[in-house]
Amino acid sequence: MAIGRGRALAEHGAAGVDVTADGGAAAGLIQLNCRVSPDGLATVTMRGDLDLATADRTIRFIADVIDHHDGPVRADLSEVAFCDACGLGALIRVTAHAEQAGRRVELTSPSRAVTRIMRLTGVEDWLLGSALAGADATASAAHRG
Repeated sequence: MAIGRGRALAEHGAAGVDVTADGGAAAGLIQLNCRVSPDGLATVTMRGDLDLATADRTIRFIADVIDHHDGPVRADLSEVAFCDACGLGALIRVTAHAEQAGRRVELTSPSRAVTRIMRLTGVEDWLLGSALAGADATASAAHRG
């Protein structure tokens, strides 16, 4: 994959490749990275604040991964330090973009900040459905064990 103007562009057949978004006014507030594993899973990691200043850049980056990568796409939210309503809106827009393209983006490992705003607004089950189901199954298995 390569980056152009903060966009992730897939190279066919590229596996095990790291891509990081370049410059821009929001560069110091959020770091976006995409890693494609040998099995074809594209994992977008976000580190920093997901808010008004970074939402559009984040949407463009993840939408480009969805549009240019044929395999599954996952967004790791574990390192998002702050998320406001605009940041939540960005996650909703990315999810809607994937659905419109006939695809799915899996939002995983939400940080405390992301989980809090999702719960407050009632979208946690909708946005994290499969991630929550997996976590519940793991917790149930641990409880039984």
